[in-house]
Amino acid sequence: MAYDRLLNREEKPDTSQIRVWIGSEVLSVWDGIKAYLEEHFPSFVPEWVFYNALQGWGLRYRKQAQQLCMLFPEKGAFSALVMLTPEEDVRVMEIIDYFNSRIRGILNRPSSLPQGRWLWVRLEDLTDLVGLTLLLENKNIAD
Repeated sequence: MAYDRLLNREEKPDTSQIRVWIGSEVLSVWDGIKAYLEEHFPSFVPEWVFYNALQGWGLRYRKQAQQLCMLFPEKGAFSALVMLTPEEDVRVMEIIDYFNSRIRGILNRPSSLPQGRWLWVRLEDLTDLVGLTLLLENKNIAD
């Protein structure tokens, strides 16, 4: 399914545009994940990057060459891209029952990548926020 994202490479989004784009219903989730990332992963620097023509602009959190996640604003929501190594994937699958049904559905899909899994999680409510934080807590991050 295609979501309405910020696809104009020439127009880097600003904070006020993002807040309007995401919308008031999901804004607390956006603010919540950004606050969580700032508190729990302070060495990962957020930067706006144009990912590609299909995904558009995303807020990437990385430290040197290590990427934690990327957040893609959408009309009325946003999606997160989280990459899991095979070891991280095993850990996450051990706690799959702690995730809401939407994230469990994503986790139950087989991955075709031998080096792990790329998870695209659309965040629409606070249960998605809890699930995303749980995914991030299970990453092998050297801080």
